[in-house]
Amino acid sequence: MKRTIKSLFGYLGCICITLAVMYYIDGTAGIILAVALACAFVLSLFLTLVVRRFVTLDINVDKDLLVKGDKLICTVSLGNSIMIPTPLIEIEAGSTPHLKLDGGSVFKGSAAGSRKTEIKIPLTAVYSGAGAVTIKSASLTDYLGIFSFELKLPESLKRLDVGIYPNIPDAAVQTDFIRTAAAFSAEDDEEEETDEIAVGGSGMPGYEHRQYFPGDPIKKINWKLSSKRDIYMVRLDEKVCSAGQMFFLDAPLFEDSAYSLAVRDNVIEGALAVFSMIVREGREAAFFLFSDGLWQKYDIRNMGDIYALQEIFSSFRPAENNQLIPPDIISAGKTPICFTSAVSGNSGSAASIVSQSPDVLMISAELGRLNNISPNLWIVTNEFEFRKQGK
Repeated sequence: MKRTIKSLFGYLGCICITLAVMYYIDGTAGIILAVALACAFVLSLFLTLVVRRFVTLDINVDKDLLVKGDKLICTVSLGNSIMIPTPLIEIEAGSTPHLKLDGGSVFKGSAAGSRKTEIKIPLTAVYSGAGAVTIKSASLTDYLGIFSFELKLPESLKRLDVGIYPNIPDAAVQTDFIRTAAAFSAEDDEEEETDEIAVGGSGMPGYEHRQYFPGDPIKKINWKLSSKRDIYMVRLDEKVCSAGQMFFLDAPLFEDSAYSLAVRDNVIEGALAVFSMIVREGREAAFFLFSDGLWQKYDIRNMGDIYALQEIFSSFRPAENNQLIPPDIISAGKTPICFTSAVSGNSGSAASIVSQSPDVLMISAELGRLNNISPNLWIVTNEFEFRKQGK
C-alpha cells in the first residue's frame, strides 16, 4: 500500500510537470504530454489486468528429504500463455524455523511469450523434523509500477513440506550414564514361588507386570514391586521377551522457534546417541514415540533400527498428548526413562511425568534449563556428553 501511494504521487507529479510545461512553455506540447501520460496510465492498467489472467506459477523443490546443513533450492516458474510480456512479478518466500532463507525473502521476475522464467530461492536446513518452504504472497505490478495485484495460488503451492533428518552423533560410550540407565531396566520381581525364568536380549530374567484390578488373583501380586511403586502390581504369565531399557519422548506442543527446535534437536540426537551406545554394548531397548494420536513402539536391536528411527524423526511433529507416560511402560512395571524437550517456563508436561512417576529418569537438554525438575535428572550437552544434575 505504501509503495502504491508513493508511486501514485510520483505519477501525479509528472502530470503537474506537464501542466507547468503547458502553461509556461508550450501549450500544445504540454497537452500532448498530458494525454500521453493519461493514455499510458489507462493502457498500463488495462494490459496488466489482461495479462494477469494468463500468468501461471509453478513451485517445486529439488529435494524433499535433507540432512542438517544441506542446501535446498525452491524454484518458482513464471509462465505466460500470451505474447505480451508480463510486468514485474514479485514473490515473497518464507519457511518454518527448520530452514533458513539464504539471501533475502523477496524475489522478482517477469515472463515473455511462451518462455518460462525461473526464480531460484536458496535455503539451508538448520533443524530436524517436518519443515516447509512457504510462499507468503505473489503479486503482479502494472507496467508503470503504480498498482499491485495479488496472484492467487492454490493451497498446494503455498506450502511445500520437506523432511530433515537429525544427526546420529558418534558419541563414545559413557559408562556412568549407561550403567544408570541399565539399572532402570533390571527386573524388580525376585519372587521365588516359581523356577521359570525368562531371559531377554540383555540377559536379565523377569516377567511383565501391570496394575492390579479387582478380580485378579491375589497370589499374582508382586508385593515387593507393589511396595516400591506404592500401587498393587500383578505379574503376567507371559515372560518378558526382552528386558532391555524402555525409553520414551516427551515433546510438549508449543510454537516452533529457533530455540525450541534447538532444544528438541539436542534431545532427539541425544536419544539416538544413547541407542547407538546401547547397541554397541550388545543390549536392546524399546522406544516409545507419540504419533497419530497413539504411542508407537520401536524396538532398538541394531543400527538398522536406529537409522529407521532417524527417518521417522525427519517428519516428526509434536502432538497434543493427554497420556504422558506410555501405558506399555506402566503395565510392564518398569521405571520410565524419559527424554524431554520441555524448557524452563514451559515444563508442564515434564513436571506431570515426574509427579506421576517420582522415580522416573529424566534426560533433558542443557539448553532447556530444567535444573530442578527431578532428583533423577541427567543433562545432555551440545557435545552429547551426559552428566547427572549437579555434577
